[in-house]
Amino acid sequence: MTTTSADNQRTESEDNAASVDTAAVNPHKSEPGDNEQDLRGRRRLSGPRQWFAGLTQLTNRAATIAAVILALLLSAAVTTALVLSHNIFEHEATEQAARVARESAQTSIPAVLSYDFNSIDTEFAKAGGYLTGSFRDDFAKLASGVIIPAAHRDSIITKATVSESSVVSATADRVVLLVFLNQETTSSAYQGQRLDGSRIRVGMASVDGQWLISEITPL
Repeated sequence: MTTTSADNQRTESEDNAASVDTAAVNPHKSEPGDNEQDLRGRRRLSGPRQWFAGLTQLTNRAATIAAVILALLLSAAVTTALVLSHNIFEHEATEQAARVARESAQTSIPAVLSYDFNSIDTEFAKAGGYLTGSFRDDFAKLASGVIIPAAHRDSIITKATVSESSVVSATADRVVLLVFLNQETTSSAYQGQRLDGSRIRVGMASVDGQWLISEITPL
């Protein structure tokens, strides 16, 4: 009986020592319930983190799209401004061309269509300076072949004046005018002075900064 009691005491002592050793090795060992609480806590924390991460990506994407749209709008605005500026410049250039060409026609048309048989040779030589292109050559042929001989033969003196003119069409370097003329003519072929009215279509072309006649067509 004594031996058994001693053995039982040794066994209890060893068990207590083992318990102490286990506690010393794993002093923070958690219970099963603690693991579940930690997992739920991590899940609660991961939800907002994912939400904020998604929000950040969405914000970055929206900022990129907004930047692209802004760049496109700026490009369109610049293009529109350039087009409008070009159109305004063209419009102003056309208006100026029409005005200057019309003013030039007031002087050049009477100089070309007026003549005196006493000085027609020199007058028509000067008149060529108001003309340009193929019309200059055509007019020279008409003058030498028809107008000058008839003027000498019939002692013709004619004076042309522009009574009115209007712009038919215009660009920066070409203007077409409708011109109303009055012509006073004396000739040995008939008695007294004759007054004629007529309409002509006149083409004006810009050549080296001067507006010259490129066409005269009776209407």
